Parts: sequence; structure tokens; C-alpha cells
Amino acid sequence: MKEKAKYHKKQELYATILLDYIRGLSSSEARAEVELWLRTDEANEEILLDTSSIFYALQTEKRIAARDPLQAFERVMQIRKNRERKLWLNRVLATAACIAGVMFFSTMLNFWKHENIKPQPQIITVESNAGMRSHFNLPDGTEVYLNSGSSISYPLPYDGDKRRVELNGEAYFKVVHNPKRPFIVAVCDNIQELEVLGTEFNLQAYENESIIKTTLVKGSVSLLLKNSKGERYEQILRASEKAVYDITTGEVSVSIVDTEYETAWKEGKLMFKNDPMPEILKKLSSFYDVEFEIRDKIVETYRFTGTFEKRQLFQILNYLKLSSNIDFRNNQESEDGKLGVKYTVVTSQK
Repeated sequence: MKEKAKYHKKQELYATILLDYIRGLSSSEARAEVELWLRTDEANEEILLDTSSIFYALQTEKRIAARDPLQAFERVMQIRKNRERKLWLNRVLATAACIAGVMFFSTMLNFWKHENIKPQPQIITVESNAGMRSHFNLPDGTEVYLNSGSSISYPLPYDGDKRRVELNGEAYFKVVHNPKRPFIVAVCDNIQELEVLGTEFNLQAYENESIIKTTLVKGSVSLLLKNSKGERYEQILRASEKAVYDITTGEVSVSIVDTEYETAWKEGKLMFKNDPMPEILKKLSSFYDVEFEIRDKIVETYRFTGTFEKRQLFQILNYLKLSSNIDFRNNQESEDGKLGVKYTVVTSQK
């Protein structure tokens, strides 16, 4: 009876570690342990990819996140159990229960490979709603911070020898190094493709905007761009460089920047350095899911420098009122039966 209890405790531990990592819910210690395991052997990435494929094959990430991790994992095993003889499954589970963490993953991979059945590729989409930010791990272990109103799509399993994802919006990537499997981010219908082996960078590419911004924090990246004739050309970025690519002209400019300023959003900060007021209001709009309308054109000439961390919107607006000689009028609007808030910007009265 005690042995059976130990078996279930081990199974619960392995399931929780695995599923939490896939869903981006691991503690820093658990994440470091899994990432160390990934670096010890290239085959371990395949183990994680196969595990993720089975996991996501059941349902979307949002539905899985609402479940107990062990329950979701046991559901995966139940499906596999129905496809194979009970004796073979029991042998695999018995082996998995007797070995430590990484051996568990290896055993599961061997079991799935012996079945000789591969799940059909599917497209997984992760979205971050307006006013919200998300943090999660991709199947290969790459860490992603997804900004408000953004989305990432990727196939499971990855297609061929590349780890390819598509981004609409803004995201910060900490890419797991793999020299044999480059990591590619495509944006704006493949107008720009970014390719790395393993590095950290911030990418901003909203489909309704004509400017794509890429800021490299560590390592180097290769940007594949299109010029005004539609021809591809390459732009290499190095640490602390920012590329601003104009889709309409096909031109790119590169400059040295403060990466902390460029990536502050992922830590819940808003940093401004002599930024024009329209750009500030644009960031506030995305960060807090509100709309602004500039009624007085002189406001567009104002600039502001400052840092806000974990502040309510009204606190920031009050500060801007005092420092920038502007005023905000709060208007409520009803659209499709839903009540929203719209801030109209005007110059302050003297």
C-alpha cells in the first residue's frame, strides 16, 4: 500500500513539473532544473517537444490551464492507454515510477516512439488580451513575454528542422540555444523574418502598423527584409542594437539603444525618455486598454521623461496633468452593449 502511495506521489510530481513548464507556470528553481536537463542532451528537446504535442492534442492551452495538472496529464495517459495493450502500458508506467525526473521523460518518449504514431501537426495560438501581459514557455523551452493585444502562433510539432513561430504585436523572447534547429519569428505576412540560434530580443510588429522594431539584448540575430522592389536582403543585429524597419519604403535604420528602456514593459514598467505625447498616449492605451483622442494639436508637440511602475492609470494621468500642462476628460461610451471608457485629451485652461 505504501509503495502504491509512493508511486502516485512520484507520478504527480513528474506530471506537475512537466505540465507547469509547458504552460510557463514553473518556479524559477524548477524552470532552471528543466532547462539544465535540456542542455545536457540535444535529445531532451525532442522529449519535451513530443510531450508537448501529446499534451496540446487534447485541447487548447486556455482549457488545459483551468484543469488540475495531474488530471490533465492522467487524461493524456488514458488516451494512450486505449491505443496500446494494457500490459505494455503497465510496464512503461512501472519503469517511469522507479526512476528520477529526466529518466521519466525518456521512458515516455520511448513509449510513444514504439507506438509509431505521430500526432497530426496543429496550430497553437496564445493571445494576450488588451490591458494584459502574458508569460509562458514554448515547447522547446523558449521563454516568451507577450505584450497587451498581441498573439503568437506555432505548429505542434515544429515543422522540420526549424522552430518557426508567427507574431502579431510585441513579444520578448529568451530563445533556448540549438545550433541544429534555428528559431525563426515571422511577422506581417512574412515581410520580415528573424532567425536566431539562441539569444534574447524584443520584437514589435503590429499588423496595422507600417513600422517593425527589433531590439537585441544578447547575442546576434539575422533579419531577412524586403526592399522597395520586393527583394530579400539581410540585416545583422548585435547586442544593444535596435532596427527600425519601414515596410512601405523597405528601408531599415540601426542604432544603439538602452535595452532596459526598450523592454521595461515586460516587468510592468512604463519608461519614457523625452518621448512625444502621442507616443506616450499610445503606450498607455495598450498598457491599460483605454482610448485617447487628442483634441488640441498643440498637445502633439509636448514631450515627457519619467518612469512609472505598478501605478494606476489615474495616477499617471494626474502626474502628466501637473508636469505637461494638459488635461484629461473622462468620457464613457457604450458599444455593442458594453460600457467602455474613452479619455479625451485637451490642453489645460489657464
